[in-house]
Amino acid sequence: MALNKAFTYGESESILDSEVGIVTKTRTVTQAMAKEVDGRKIIKAGALFTGTGEFGVVLEDYDMTDTDKCPGAVIFQGRLKADKVSAEAKAKKTDLAAAGLYLV
Repeated sequence: MALNKAFTYGESESILDSEVGIVTKTRTVTQAMAKEVDGRKIIKAGALFTGTGEFGVVLEDYDMTDTDKCPGAVIFQGRLKADKVSAEAKAKKTDLAAAGLYLV
């Protein structure tokens, strides 16, 4: 899948508590995962990623307004700032910790 546009939406703060031991993989993010922000469909950094039995957290913001799906960076192991992740990710804190992704 070729991408011909790259967009940055607003400013995003780092969700990483530490880069030591981080495991990030590329997964397909979809427009269905996005939320409406100022008329744009945005997947914010810290959003919960669930797919094929995996739990992870999206590393950076993605503007999905003009595309249905694109590759995205998803964190599967490491330490994240709990106050920077979504409420959905906080609700899965135990499941994430069991997989090696800790919210501190």
